[in-house]
Amino acid sequence: MYRKMILKLIFNLIIICFLLINFQACNKENNIDLVSPTVHERGEIIQSNNLGTMRVNDIQQLLAEGNMTNWITLNYSVRTISINYYTTDGDGNRTIASGAIFIPQGVNNLSLVSIQHGTQTKDDLVASVSPVNSTEGIIGLIMASIGYLVIVPDYPGFGVSNVMHPYTHAESLVPCVIDLMRAGKTYSSQHQITLDGRIFLTGYSEGGYVTLVAQRKIELNYAQEFNLTAVAPMAGPYDLYGMMQTLFQTGQYNHTAYIAFLLTAYNDIYGWNRLDDFFNAPYSSIVKNLFDGSKTFGEVVNQLPSTFSELMDSTFINNVRNGNEHAFIEAMQENTLLDWIPQAPINFFHGDEDDISPYQNALTAVEKLKSNGGTNILLTTIPGGNHENSGPIAIVGAIQWFEQFLKGV
Repeated sequence: MYRKMILKLIFNLIIICFLLINFQACNKENNIDLVSPTVHERGEIIQSNNLGTMRVNDIQQLLAEGNMTNWITLNYSVRTISINYYTTDGDGNRTIASGAIFIPQGVNNLSLVSIQHGTQTKDDLVASVSPVNSTEGIIGLIMASIGYLVIVPDYPGFGVSNVMHPYTHAESLVPCVIDLMRAGKTYSSQHQITLDGRIFLTGYSEGGYVTLVAQRKIELNYAQEFNLTAVAPMAGPYDLYGMMQTLFQTGQYNHTAYIAFLLTAYNDIYGWNRLDDFFNAPYSSIVKNLFDGSKTFGEVVNQLPSTFSELMDSTFINNVRNGNEHAFIEAMQENTLLDWIPQAPINFFHGDEDDISPYQNALTAVEKLKSNGGTNILLTTIPGGNHENSGPIAIVGAIQWFEQFLKGV
C-alpha cells in the first residue's frame, strides 16, 4: 500500500515536470513574452535638456523690444529646460509631447504658471526648441524672471510631435497642458524646487481658448490634483459656434488662414474627407500641405486668398447658413467652451476692435458663464485694441492681476 502511494506520487511528479518542460519549450518556440509591458504614466518625463540661462539684462532687452519696459520689474536670471513627456491624444491614446520649463534662479517657494501659446503653423517655432522662438517663450522668460515657475506646452503637432496640429479642438489640446503641469511638478520635486501650491493659467488667441479648455477640464475632472488660483484667457474664440455662425452668415472675414486651419484640422480629426467640399480650387488641394508644420504662418497667409468668398465653396457656405451642415455645426457646438460653472476667478482680456477673434467671444463668455452660476468673472476690455496690438497690453494686465493674488490684494 505504502509502496503504491510512493510510486503514484513519483509518477505524478514526472507528469508535472514533463508538462512544465513542454510549456517552457512552447513559449520559447512561439516567442511568448510573459513579462508585462511597461505602462508609462501621463506626465512622466522621458528626457529633459538644459537650453541655457538668460540674465536679467538679456530679458530686459526683450521687454524693451516689446515696449513693456516701464510696466514690469524683473528680478531673477532664468534657466530654461526642454521637457519630453508622456501624454494622450484626443482619443486617449498614449503619445509623446514636448514643452519648456522656465526656472527663476536664486529663489524658491514658487507659484506655477502655465502659458498656452497662440496660433502657430511652423513645428519648431516653440519654446522647447528655444526660449526666444515664440512669443509665449519670451513671456515665460519674463514671468519666470518676476518669480514664477513657468511651463509652456508645445501642443500636438509641434516640437517632438509630428501629427497634424488639432487647431482649436478642445479634447485634443487639453491633455498636453495637464500633463506638462504634472511633469513640471515632478521636475521641481526632483531638483529641490519648492512650489507654493498656487496655479495660474493664461494664453493669447488660440492660447486663450486652450486656457479656458484647461480650466474647464481641471475643474470638472482634476480638481483634487490641481487647485487653480486664477485664470486669464486672452483674445480666444471661446464661443466657437457663435463666431462661426456670424462668420458664415455675413461672409465678412478676411483672415482666411484661420478658418482654413480650423477646417483642415477638423477634417483630419473627424475623418470627414471633405476638403473639396469646403474650399474652392486650387485651395482645396493645397491646404493640407500648408498646415503640415513646414511653413510659417506668414508663408501660409501668402498662399491663401484675402477674402472669405474666394476661399470657401459657395454651396458649403449656403448649407451652413441653412443649417444643413450637421456634422460641421455639431463640431462647432462640441468645441464651444461655455457649458460649465467656473470655480477659479477668471479675467478675460480682449480688444474691442479684434478683427480675428471678435470681441463678442469675450462678451458671450462672460454672460454665459455668469448665467451658469459663475460668480468671480471679470472682463478687461482694451479700447480700440485689435488682435495684434492688444497682445502686449493684455499680457501685462494678466501679470499685474496675478500679482494681486500673490500679494493678497
